[in-house]
Amino acid sequence: MKQVMCLTVHRLFDYVEEGGSDVKVTVMKNKTDPEIQWTFYPASKYIQFRKIKTGLEVYAPENNRSDERKRYQLIGFVAGTDKIVAKLRFTIVDNDRKAKRILEIGGPIKFNVNHKKTPYRTEYMICDFTADIYNDWEFSPMKITFPANQSGSAIMYARPKDDDIVEGTERFVLSLKKISRKLVSHVQSKVVDIIDNDVVGKWSEWLPVSKCQRDIFGDCYMSMSRHCTSAGSRLSVNAHCDGQSFKRGRCSC
Repeated sequence: MKQVMCLTVHRLFDYVEEGGSDVKVTVMKNKTDPEIQWTFYPASKYIQFRKIKTGLEVYAPENNRSDERKRYQLIGFVAGTDKIVAKLRFTIVDNDRKAKRILEIGGPIKFNVNHKKTPYRTEYMICDFTADIYNDWEFSPMKITFPANQSGSAIMYARPKDDDIVEGTERFVLSLKKISRKLVSHVQSKVVDIIDNDVVGKWSEWLPVSKCQRDIFGDCYMSMSRHCTSAGSRLSVNAHCDGQSFKRGRCSC
């Protein structure tokens, strides 16, 4: 039986987010080697792969159910045999779990880091598969580094940034990731819903026009004003209305 003489399988991430970016798996072997057949164990609709020129793309399709298993093995067989030549473990970061709900001005979300001694330098960071994560969150610290052959523990915090944009409630999947030996590994994740404290408001009626008054430059003006309100909201929110809240015009005094 013909054997695989040279096979190199490499991936940068060992986890994939539901509905998130594909994780590329590079597969390199001799042209004369037999084909490799790939399958997930156990077989699941929650995690899939597609073949590409350089190997495979692993992805987790978006769905509305929580995947209780979360860990799967991608197994490579020599075609036509039961000989296993590669095993890769993947974790699904599920976004359908019950979310922690916090206000945009609330938080923080806490992650405990418990690092065991390894012969390699290791870094820990909090991330999300959203490209503009740093526009929505601030992290303290940004990164924790453990030198080789050193263990330790630490706490990392993620706090939502307060802005003046009406966005509605947004869902994030914050993941604590570990980077060691050019592999990004999943440690833990938390699903968080940020309740926006910025709402579309409603203008009050214009208040009565003020008396005609002279300013410091000797010009005379009358003014009127109105307020942007968020009537009906039980939250401490910032109301946003289109238009001006203040008007003034010349008068004789």
